[in-house]
Amino acid sequence: MAYRKFEMYHFGKQISWEGYVIRVNLNEDDPLSMRYHSVQIMVKMEPEDHKNEHGPDIGLTFSELNLERNSEAIEILKIGDKIKFNATLISLGDKHHIHHLRAFHLEKIEGHKDVWSQANGKGRYKLKIAHLEADKLEKEA
Repeated sequence: MAYRKFEMYHFGKQISWEGYVIRVNLNEDDPLSMRYHSVQIMVKMEPEDHKNEHGPDIGLTFSELNLERNSEAIEILKIGDKIKFNATLISLGDKHHIHHLRAFHLEKIEGHKDVWSQANGKGRYKLKIAHLEADKLEKEA
């Protein structure tokens, strides 16, 4: 039911939000993945989506084009840095995946939080990727 509601009311909506960097993954090792997501940033939201749990609440991905546009901001990010971002809602997470948002703007802002950057037993560091839908939305923008 939650997934159906997400698809009907939230998929493809653009949002602006703030959170804290947990991890920045550059897809330099897998050239095949560069077509879809050149970088992934794991983010702990404020307020947190999952109270009293370590690890990220959402995953931001950037296309190659948006990586180029935001490269200066992304290059300086460190664990715990506070960021503000604009993104499109792509997929709702579940107990094994975090929510996936396709980012198109990111900036580091004032603030820092000690965050847990190690993987946890629930495997919530995986994104629920939806390539075709994300590509379609980006082409329409």
